[in-house]
Amino acid sequence: MDAKTSEVAWTPLKILQWAVPFLTQKGIESPRLDAEILVAHALGIKRLQVYLQYDRPLDKEELALMRGFFQRRAQREPIQYITGTREFYRLSFSVAPGVLIPRPETELLVEKALEYLKTLPEEQRLVLDLGTGSGCIAISIAKSLSSRVWGVDLSEMALNRAKTNGEKLEASELTWRQGSWFEALKPDDPKQFQVILSNPPYIPMEEKENLAPEVRDFEPSEALFAENDGLKAYEEIAKGLKTHLLPGGKVFLELEAKGYDKVRGLFDGEWDLKGHSDLQGIIRVLELSLKQKN
Repeated sequence: MDAKTSEVAWTPLKILQWAVPFLTQKGIESPRLDAEILVAHALGIKRLQVYLQYDRPLDKEELALMRGFFQRRAQREPIQYITGTREFYRLSFSVAPGVLIPRPETELLVEKALEYLKTLPEEQRLVLDLGTGSGCIAISIAKSLSSRVWGVDLSEMALNRAKTNGEKLEASELTWRQGSWFEALKPDDPKQFQVILSNPPYIPMEEKENLAPEVRDFEPSEALFAENDGLKAYEEIAKGLKTHLLPGGKVFLELEAKGYDKVRGLFDGEWDLKGHSDLQGIIRVLELSLKQKN
């Protein structure tokens, strides 16, 4: 959409016909889907409705909005930051630069935690989400099952977004704390929890340059990358687990695709370990419980 084409009578269909090859040239993996999403977002309609309005004339304000969206996407800014939303566990979460974008694989972490929580009386459902980010894990649990959930994050920006999401989604029994892992808890918070779960930063630092620009250049590094071959955050969490886990409680940790063997090594001995696989057969969640002493 440059000066040479400014006299064109633009419609959603013509925008798509221009945008798909434009985004393709910029290396976007799903140019048509992204173009449809951005057009729909600019018009305030659902993606499938774009084709019901394919010949509708677009005004200058709509064109300017779309132009800005496509320029941002061409620079490889994640589409979720442009639209400001991400679907997770059947809920719509607000996301913005500085906050990790929820991933579909993290839904397995929520599912396994909920399976265990459903076996407990309501009064025992005390949950701690370490590194809560957008709040997607904590809020999904609170919305799915009556539980008391604490969400912790070092980032003030992330916590503000989590609070916004909790209010927007009308999730109750949520408490937010800023700080580093267990140190964020206050004296009046529970000393121990029945469930502790986390999707910590776990990508080894040396892999950063191999990632897509959307991840490498836009999402918060502190929520993605960890030193010591991706184990640093797990090591920090491991230090406080025995102190903060109620007897008989469980821990659920998300893993990178190849992380099971190296993470389990941190817990061999005192812990019973169980891996949970995704639909591709890759172990993405490590379940931990303290071994019962004879």
